[in-house]
Formats: sequence, C-alpha cells, structure tokens
Amino acid sequence: MPFFFIIVVAGFVAGRFSAVWAASLIEPTISNGLRICRSCNQPFSIVRQLLTMFVPVKCQSCQRRGCWWPVATSLLTGAAFGTLSWLLLQEGCQSVTEVRPSMALWQNRLPYQLVFVFLLTTVTVADLLDYIIPDGIIVPGILVAISLATFTGELQLIHVWVDWDYDFVKLYGPYLPEWMKHHQHLHGLVWSLCGLLTGAGLMWAARIGAHIILGMPAIGLGDVTLMAMIGAFMGWQPTLCVLAIAPLVGIILGLGGRIVTGRSFVAFGPYLCIAAYLVLCTWRLLWEGIQLRIIF
Repeated sequence: MPFFFIIVVAGFVAGRFSAVWAASLIEPTISNGLRICRSCNQPFSIVRQLLTMFVPVKCQSCQRRGCWWPVATSLLTGAAFGTLSWLLLQEGCQSVTEVRPSMALWQNRLPYQLVFVFLLTTVTVADLLDYIIPDGIIVPGILVAISLATFTGELQLIHVWVDWDYDFVKLYGPYLPEWMKHHQHLHGLVWSLCGLLTGAGLMWAARIGAHIILGMPAIGLGDVTLMAMIGAFMGWQPTLCVLAIAPLVGIILGLGGRIVTGRSFVAFGPYLCIAAYLVLCTWRLLWEGIQLRIIF
C-alpha cells in the first residue's frame, strides 16, 4: 500500500508539471489563470506555478487567485497513476499468454507507461485550452517511446507478430519467429515503429477521408502526430483498439462537455488520450476476454 500511495503522490506532482508545461506551449494571449493573473495581467513566476499545488496560484499584486483547473489536473493525474499501477501490478490487467517479460512489471513497464500517461495528460490539457497538440510534447514522446522500447526489448503489450495457427500450439503455445526470440532489442524497435506507422497512417487516412466527405478539415494534423506517439508507446494492435474506442468516448463525453461548456467545436485529442488509457487498463480483457487475438 505505501508503494501505491507514493505512485499517487508522484502522479499529483506530475499533474502539476503537466499543467505548467501545457500552459507554456499554448498561445500566450490565451488567459488560462496559471501563467498570468486574469485580473491585473501580472505574470506568475514559474516557481509559483510549479509549487502552488493545492490551491490556485495567488497574485502578489491584486491578491486574487487563478483558476482551479491546474489543481484538478493534479488530482486526476494522481488518480490515473494510482489506478493504472493497481490494475497492472495487482490485477494483471495487461498479463497475456503470449508476453512473458523477464523483468518485474514495476521495474520497466510501469515507469514506461506512467511517462506515457504524463504525456497524454499534457496533450489533453493543451488541446482543451487552445485546440492544439504541440510538437514540443509529441516529438520528445516519440523519441522516448522508441528509445525505451529498443533498449529494454520487452515493453510490448503484445508482440508485433503472433501466430496461433500451427500444429503444436497446444503443446508449445503461440508461434513466435526466431528473430523475435533472439533479437529482442530489434523486436522492440520494430514493435514501436509499427505502432507509430499504424497510428499516424490510419489517422492521416481518416483526415483525408473526412475532408473529402465533409468538404472541410475535420481532423487536425495534431491528431495525426498524437496517434503516432500513442502507437509508438503501445504497438500496432492496441493502437487499432484506441482508434475504435475513441469515437465512443467522444460520443459519451463530447455531448456532456458540449452541454456544460456550450462549445460547438470539440477537440478530438482528449478522446484519443482517454481511449489509450482505457486500453492500457483493460488490455487483458480486450485480448483474452473479448478474444481479439482471433482477429489478429
């Protein structure tokens, strides 16, 4: 239990860094209550932005406080960190027959995925504030995903290729190509790159298709780069699941958000991020419970 408490606290702190990072990347003229006081336009120092975690930042000039959304971001990120950690380590939410990591999950996969959740949070905040997905988040995220996947060689939710259709599957389990068994670092690189290409390629195709059908841009280029990062962290099979689940998340949350905020345009990036998180938390259910392995 102390371990999970530490994870939640780390998530709370990461949420604050996420809010500050996102606010620093959006258009400076947008008033968000974190960088600049909305009443007197006095800028807040970066130290105050980072360290004032439990209440909104207070302006030293007019004594008014900023918005509560950075605190909410910290709370939600802490909850996301704790939930994923509990499901991964205690409930085996990603443990499938085909993948048997040699290292304990808390040593490699958990830190890797918590970095991923941190990046998804930052993307979500930036997109909600300014309808943009900055390359300053995506590019480092892709580099981290590919580098760690290659270095460890065993971060995959599912291997890049698994074959259940051979004669001795009941005796020896699913067939894996020899190069995957003996060159796990190369497999990590291939796995991450395949996910990147799948996410970016399919979202790019959807962007073109939506433009042709609607006669206007409906999917931003930032959504394409976001799916590239998601694919690099998750691999191509889970990425397809993210693309399938995201519209459902959009229908459920988008309608509610429009009623509450009154916005006629809804950013799609946050729904992709939420869908990616849901796939992380339910991968074993999707792969073995719903039998997605039959499709793949």
